[in-house]
Amino acid sequence: MKFTYFQFKNFKGIEDEKLDLSKIPDSNIFTLVGLNESGKTTILEAINFFKHKPEKLEVLDLKEFKVEDIHSLIPINKRDNFNDIISIKAGVEVDETHIKEIKKEFEKNGFKISKIDSVFSYTQNYYFENSKHIKSKDESLWSYTIHGRKKNAKKDRPLDNESALIASRYIKKHLPSILYFPNFLFEFPEKIYLDEDVLDEKHLFYQKIIQDTLDSLENDLNIADHLIARIKSDDANDKRNLNSLLGKLQKKLTDVIFKKWNQIFNKELSKNEVVLFTGLDDEGTFIEFNIKDDVDTYRISERSLGFRWFFVYILFTQFRSYRKENKNAFFLFDEPASNLHPSAQSELLKSFEKLPKVIYTTHSQYLINPKWLESTFVIKNEAIDYENEEQYNSKNTNIKISRYRDFAVKHPNQSSYFQPILEVLDYKPSNLELVPKVVFTEGKNDFYTLNYFKNILNIKEKVSIIPGTSASNLETLISLYLGWGSKFIILLDDDAEGNKQKNRYIETFGDIVKDLIFTLKDVNKYWEKFEMEKLIEVTDQQKIITEIYGESKLNKTLLNRGIQELFIKEKNLEIENKTKDNFREIFDFMKGTLKKL
Repeated sequence: MKFTYFQFKNFKGIEDEKLDLSKIPDSNIFTLVGLNESGKTTILEAINFFKHKPEKLEVLDLKEFKVEDIHSLIPINKRDNFNDIISIKAGVEVDETHIKEIKKEFEKNGFKISKIDSVFSYTQNYYFENSKHIKSKDESLWSYTIHGRKKNAKKDRPLDNESALIASRYIKKHLPSILYFPNFLFEFPEKIYLDEDVLDEKHLFYQKIIQDTLDSLENDLNIADHLIARIKSDDANDKRNLNSLLGKLQKKLTDVIFKKWNQIFNKELSKNEVVLFTGLDDEGTFIEFNIKDDVDTYRISERSLGFRWFFVYILFTQFRSYRKENKNAFFLFDEPASNLHPSAQSELLKSFEKLPKVIYTTHSQYLINPKWLESTFVIKNEAIDYENEEQYNSKNTNIKISRYRDFAVKHPNQSSYFQPILEVLDYKPSNLELVPKVVFTEGKNDFYTLNYFKNILNIKEKVSIIPGTSASNLETLISLYLGWGSKFIILLDDDAEGNKQKNRYIETFGDIVKDLIFTLKDVNKYWEKFEMEKLIEVTDQQKIITEIYGESKLNKTLLNRGIQELFIKEKNLEIENKTKDNFREIFDFMKGTLKKL
């Protein structure tokens, strides 16, 4: 069972928007990007406001998690006299296994079912008059199509009210958990009490986490028989068995937590380990989590803030996949790991792949994976004036949700909204390897285009390409290579700017560079006034744009971004022979010219 969409109406700054997850059914990670104040957090809060959740995180006292007063959800510009509803709607898709189980539930209640739609929806409406919440009018609506009949009836018909309780009861029980973590900075208990009759819901919540860690040992273990009973027992064999279990559990926790710590922070904490203590006091049986270094043992609360954040994150997420029931959780993370350094963020990103479902917000390029762009959404607040982002008008707040592809096509010049995506696709000079013979290009677009077609042509010979920042800004690279005595050539477009800069560089540096700077016309005399994009046949340009952005008009910006993404993904399209011949001619020219140096 999975969520296919969420739709929100009048929730804070969202007038009426839908977050559609159904177009990317195979994705389990969804990214929200946008400017500050764009509304990314509001979307997570709206999803978290969904009523039916098998697990509740309220017991953790997470900061900024609860909606203390429903009136705070009224859109700011409507607070003076709000006479409308705040609505949260979710689409839920059930698979064949669930459909069979729902049919069985109906059979127990005297119905024979012939057809059940695989997609259900649930709407929760909150009514307001004069900006006051009218709780008595609130409603929860299930919508679905079920055909069948009572066992003594002769004809099938659509079942409605009489089937609502049966269907909704089953679906609510099996809905994915929605687990919203604005952060992981909350108090971890010194003792977790394990008895079933514990009254504190926080300990009941942590018991499920303990069971996850037991399940990770894959030996059919449970808290009651293998922890509680042995803790209470005075039998020597029970104590040995308890120590054996604790030893295995400590090793598993240590391996998972500190292995991930070493990966993310590039530190080797080989002498640190998780140590578990168990006991019995006036409140019942308990287990304690501790961290032991080379000499001393510390409670989790005594470790640094950063380590506590990391420890809880790993404990709550990386063991979740072992849960036997309701493991289909939907994790919501708001700016995760924003306080970590870039390499740690990149490593943390990999841990998302082990989670059932994730929606997360980010401003960071290091938390963008190019392979997940199909499931990336741009969040835009129309109250922000794009031309003057400091001018913010809360009265016109209107949060919009767009798929990244669609937004980039419709607003190619509003790249600030998805700047982290462009940065992660962009060429990174820090990765540059200076080599004896290179080709300088005008900029990153030519760099990506040449490298992409190098892959398509399957050219094995090493042709090292270094991008400048523009045709007019190659002096530094030229000066460096001349000073080092290293060999290079420069390839420019044959437009007016390319020819102007070619002549300027020759005038600046003299005859020493005269035979090192070329325009496309020097490669092929028929390429006069050509820019690099013109070497790509129009049909191929359209194919590249369509592959990444769907059916869109030819656009130079979209073409270059499309090539960047295809290159990053290592996805080679079928290209016209004319285009291949053009780029084969360029590479033959570059290789031949470099060989003569």
